[in-house]
Amino acid sequence: MSSLAVALLSFLVIFGSALLGMFVRRFLPEHHLREDTRDTVKLGAGLIATLAALVLGLLVGSAKNSYDSVNAGITQSAVRIILMDRTLARYGPEAGEAREQLRRGVAASIASLWGSANVPAAA
Repeated sequence: MSSLAVALLSFLVIFGSALLGMFVRRFLPEHHLREDTRDTVKLGAGLIATLAALVLGLLVGSAKNSYDSVNAGITQSAVRIILMDRTLARYGPEAGEAREQLRRGVAASIASLWGSANVPAAA
């Protein structure tokens, strides 16, 4: 279900509930419509809104922590690969075959993760 469909469905449910509440209000006894009852309902709605905001904040924080840990892992792997390549480059032409195997292995890993169409040519 697309996000537009979810938003539209949410709007319709909330709007329909508001209309239903306006209709049911006519049939409620007078003691349900007093000021203290309204304050209790407002307090409950505020509590629900606060809990929803807390849950959404924790959800966003968890997603950011997950993204940051994956990003740090990718960065660390890239640094290790570059360090390995530079170390092999110091050995001179004798390590040319090992460097080429490293390049092919990294390109194959990237192609298996992201698809071969998104792999740039090696510089």
